[in-house]
Amino acid sequence: MTALDFEVLSYDLRRLARDIPLGWGAVQNDDYDKLIRMFDYQSYDSIENAISKFDDRIKQYFRRRWYMWQCSRCDEYLFCLNKNVTHNPNKKDQGWDIKIDGKYQFDIKGTIVPREMRPSIDLVVNNPLPMIEFYYERQSKGVRHCFQNRLFVVHHSFVEPQREFYLRCAWLTKKMAYKDFCETLDNVQLYDYRNCVAAVIFVVEKELGKAEYIIPRVKR
Repeated sequence: MTALDFEVLSYDLRRLARDIPLGWGAVQNDDYDKLIRMFDYQSYDSIENAISKFDDRIKQYFRRRWYMWQCSRCDEYLFCLNKNVTHNPNKKDQGWDIKIDGKYQFDIKGTIVPREMRPSIDLVVNNPLPMIEFYYERQSKGVRHCFQNRLFVVHHSFVEPQREFYLRCAWLTKKMAYKDFCETLDNVQLYDYRNCVAAVIFVVEKELGKAEYIIPRVKR
């Protein structure tokens, strides 16, 4: 992705945010994913045309799935602006998206706080491990349900949870967060789960229209 590609796509994603369904309609699964070659569709109009023959449940699934994929492309681009970050040249490799300092490999997962954990969000921020376990075990039911090192970018609005797309598109805040994460990784809290290493960056909104980030640090 070039700087111009990012500028155009990131703008379009902010513009489309209000049109994307908040719910998946179904857990990510192989049966739906086999219906179309989603990664062939680069524009929202093209994906809309491809799913026009399906029922509303499947349409909802692919609208959100496509949007999440495009957001992840922007997230990866912002990470790779940092000099100590390498992007995986193999697009089909599910093992990792970025490598930091030549040794830390992470698959980047943009997500939200699980619904049942939102009433205790302060506890989640203080100790994300139960949330990490939830993500590994329950976020997917398909071939992509595999275990690897993951970096979870967690979006949560204290103002209104439905504002997740505002935070997914908070590109300036994310750029700062990713730079901070990559420059201070030795002080970032890493979590072990099933022989994998996980890290978390929270992108939050505590006051309407003001995005900020939280990176759990090593407690000394």
